[in-house]
Amino acid sequence: MKIQKVNIMEKNSIKLKNKSFRILLGVIILLAFAVRISYVINTPYTEKQHDLDLSYILTIYKTGNLPTSNSSQYYHPPLHQIFGAIFLHFENIFVDNITENQIAGESLQYLTLIYSMILLYVIYNIAKEMKFKKAFLLYIMFFTAFHPTLIILSGSLNNDNLCLLLTMWSILRLIKWYKKTNIKNTLLLAITTGLAVMTKTNGAIVSIPIIYIFLLKIYKELKKSNNKLMILKKYISYFFLFGIVSLPIGLWYHVRNYILFNQSIFYVLAPFDDALYVGNYNLFERFFPISSQIFQIYCHPYEDFNIPTYLIKCSLYGEFIWGQDKITNIYYVISIICNVLFNIFVLYCIIKNILNKNKRNKVWRNTLLILGITNIISFILLNLKLPYGCSMDFRYVVPLIFIQVFCFELQNMMKKNEKAEKICFLCIFELTLLLMLVSNMIIVFGYFRS
Repeated sequence: MKIQKVNIMEKNSIKLKNKSFRILLGVIILLAFAVRISYVINTPYTEKQHDLDLSYILTIYKTGNLPTSNSSQYYHPPLHQIFGAIFLHFENIFVDNITENQIAGESLQYLTLIYSMILLYVIYNIAKEMKFKKAFLLYIMFFTAFHPTLIILSGSLNNDNLCLLLTMWSILRLIKWYKKTNIKNTLLLAITTGLAVMTKTNGAIVSIPIIYIFLLKIYKELKKSNNKLMILKKYISYFFLFGIVSLPIGLWYHVRNYILFNQSIFYVLAPFDDALYVGNYNLFERFFPISSQIFQIYCHPYEDFNIPTYLIKCSLYGEFIWGQDKITNIYYVISIICNVLFNIFVLYCIIKNILNKNKRNKVWRNTLLILGITNIISFILLNLKLPYGCSMDFRYVVPLIFIQVFCFELQNMMKKNEKAEKICFLCIFELTLLLMLVSNMIIVFGYFRS
């Protein structure tokens, strides 16, 4: 009887914990939506934007055809613009004069808000597939819900947010493919990867970790199989299927533009504003030291030239000015200090993870690090090719946000009960709470103070 009573108590305790988890998760999701919709409502579509060009979406909406040139933003692949046109057709059922720029612009912010909320779902499922504990599931949902860059992207009308969503969705599909390799998962992975590139060429960064996982999978299968020829045939067929599905989806627009306009696959439009040019500074000044510009409030693409310094500031507030009253300045200084310390602690965790001989979760750690390194290399190449203030923007390396926190938890799962480790993890949690609080006070609640 006592054993039965204990079992009932344990079951009730588990149910209570599960219920508490679901409640907290629901609260985080609701608050994430509240913060984003507040930001969208209070931010005019003409403010806090990059590469704002509604004509691309409106051309598809009005004509049902792609642009007839590759000028301005028309060189970009069209998936986000196609979704935008479909969204306007839906909006047109309820709203008149949808083709007016102001009405269209304000409406389309709700589309990017939808992208941002779906991203929460994707990140949660990546963490679940990696078998993270419930405490960290809540942590990463909190992190994704309130990170200032992700809130800014929720109202950004360009293709950055959709590309981020599809890049991370491809990572989720890749994990599922690795765990259960079949035709269905191969097709789903190929589609999400192709759509990421069809949104923005930079979506191709996910192809490198995919190649790594494909090769690792075939190596492991060959190692434990006696019929190596059958394994080779099986996985070559999967690779072939992935290629014939993902490549046409991702590259058809690039091929079209090459045929029509002789536009190279990796073409990027150079800024027309020479005042943004920073190529007159040497590579050491641009890439290596943290400069005195760290003490300057916010990013200034027309003045700043040092990339590490720019990224530290831009990873929170973009290239924008959010207010310079005394309270905001205090919040700003606190948030920058928190951001620097947070990155130092997380970098420590990542290094510890790399040095750790424990093979647990090594596959996912390597996958994330390969994605991060590929993203950083593409960012460096962009800044070498186009040395402009706007090329230094953190929006080109946003996946690093998730790579950081995932690698942090992968190390946490392997940590020993060392005092230094416990202090490090405690500091990261506390810094995250403070960082999200003060940064949200600036970019969201600042509207209510003004």
